[in-house]
Amino acid sequence: MHRFLVRGFFPMVIGAALLAGCATKDDFKITQSTADAARMQAEEARAAADRAVAAAQAAQQRADQASSTAQQAQQTANSAQSSANTAQSSAQSAQSSAQSAATSAEQAKDDAQAAQERVQEAQRPVRGTRLARGERG
Repeated sequence: MHRFLVRGFFPMVIGAALLAGCATKDDFKITQSTADAARMQAEEARAAADRAVAAAQAAQQRADQASSTAQQAQQTANSAQSSANTAQSSAQSAQSSAQSAATSAEQAKDDAQAAQERVQEAQRPVRGTRLARGERG
């Protein structure tokens, strides 16, 4: 747009004014100063647009960095959740093993008591059988 104004439109306006024959030096100077002011405004607009593009690029970089950080945080959270699940599973397995060991210990205690009772019964003296009169043994 700027190039069109500087190289095309303004020279045509100035040329048309000069060709019409009604332009004086003062008119030409006014037209020239108006064209210069328009050029300056166009250059300022171009610079503002360049600054806006640079700011947008910087914002995009910050957004990309934030996205990367968020993705890393999500991966860390997923890893922590997986570790927690593994720990819970291990704890449940350990609890089950402890209950099984307690049951086995209780059974072993009962078996030991039964064996002790059998040993005590075996160690009791055996009484001889009393026979009634006239019976033979």
